Order: sequence, then structure tokens, then C-alpha cells
Amino acid sequence: IFPAQYLTAGTQAAFAKRFGSLQGADRSHSISNRHQDGVALTDQDSTWLTLSYPTRYWHADGTFGPIPPKICILGAASVASWGGQTAFADMSAAYDALDQETKDRVANLNAYHSNLVGTTRVLPKQNEAYLHSLVGDTPEDGYYGLRMRTECPLRSLIKIHPVTGRPSLFLGRHSFGIPGMSLEESDRCLRELETFACQPPRVYEHEWEVGDLIAWDNRRLLHRACPYDEQSETRELFNCRIAGDEETDAGLDTEEAQRSAEMQRAELARLRGRKAS
Repeated sequence: IFPAQYLTAGTQAAFAKRFGSLQGADRSHSISNRHQDGVALTDQDSTWLTLSYPTRYWHADGTFGPIPPKICILGAASVASWGGQTAFADMSAAYDALDQETKDRVANLNAYHSNLVGTTRVLPKQNEAYLHSLVGDTPEDGYYGLRMRTECPLRSLIKIHPVTGRPSLFLGRHSFGIPGMSLEESDRCLRELETFACQPPRVYEHEWEVGDLIAWDNRRLLHRACPYDEQSETRELFNCRIAGDEETDAGLDTEEAQRSAEMQRAELARLRGRKAS
């Protein structure tokens, strides 16, 4: 945590490059509850549906992509007068706190990671129905609407950190579908582990002040945004991500991994059916 840095999108990106190559654009990108014209996002905006609301739930960035970032950096340009904190949870400490029976049970488990599944699962019923109308059921060239991928990576539930060698729970809102379990059993297992993990003393909640800069290890920490009044307040953070390493951060290459599109469709059907009932 670096207080009172007051970096711009450009200077933050220059700082971030000290840690490695940036993932995506060469500049920081803005995360805000407002359009460029200053109008607040609503639940009819795709950005609110897929980013603003879902980031209230525990996640690591980009685990649904081929290579997640290894380091993430946020800088505060505008902050809410109340709420809008960012909370962090230590997944290495969470693994250490598991009893031996649970460690043995999860040792060789894997889970798929999907942005579409994670977003569908956490959205309120009426918002999920609208998301479904935008995403559709007929993908083209590997994507549904809103550039949601039809395939998603399969990842080990226990990630061994490539630098420290420490094991961490590797889950969050994007994770689903543990091979060898039913979708219902898998959901219970993942949510129970997440609930156990994201509790004090393993959680830190940062009260933002303008100019604050935070860099964290995306391979070890989950994070989430805390609610605030999105219609009357303005919250803008600059975001940079340091590209991960293919050798240690790529998904698994197994027969089960090749079934990701099928498993994603099945989980989406289950979630939508549950919300419709």
C-alpha cells in the first residue's frame, strides 16, 4: 500500500511496468461507476452487469482467461464519501487454516473458471434475465454476446505459488464445476470453502483516499469491491495488470479441460433454471 501517490493513468502504467509486461493496453484503464460524460451507470448498462455489480463478490482477476495476471495495481482517482472500500482475502493463510481432512479432500481437485457463469450466479434474478437476453444462447466464433467465451480454463483448486512454493486456495466467483462432482455438489463445496476462507483474520478492508496506490499478488489474494451509493457518488480507480506466466499460470491441458464449453452450458442452464423457479 502506497498512500498519497496521486498517479495519473500514464504514470501508474509506467510504475507498473517495473514489475513486468502489462496485460492488455499500455496505459491504466479506468474503473468507474460513471460514463465518460459523467452520467451514472445503471443496471441497463453492460458494464454494470458484467463488472460493477459482480466485483462485489470475491474473485481473483482474469482467472477465466487463458493466462491470469500475476500482479494487479489499483490507484484511487476519486473515492466515495462512504463505502466503496476494496477488501482483500489471503488464500495462502486460508489453506493453512484448513484441517488436515479438508486439505486431503481438496488436494487433487480442479474447477472451471468462467466470467459468464460467475456473473450469472451473482446477479439478481431480474438483472440476470437481462444479461441472458444480451448474451444469448447461440455463440459465434467462440463467443456469446458481450464477448463472453464459450470455453473456459480448468484450474487446480490448490495453486502452488511459483515463487514462494506456498499452496493457496484458488477459487472465487468465477469457479464452478469440479470434475467428479455433480454441479450442485461442486457449488456447495466451492462456496463453503470461499466462505471459510474469506473471514477475519484473513481479510483486510482498505478505506480508499484519493492518491492511494495498492499492488497485490493476484495468485494469492482474492478481492472484492464494497457497496456504495453508485448513483450519487463518484468512484474511479485506475487499474493495471502485470501479465502472468504461461508456464505457471495457464489452465490445465487434460481431457476434462476439453469439455469446458459443455460444462459451462450445463452450469448456465442449472443457474438459470434455479432462478426461474
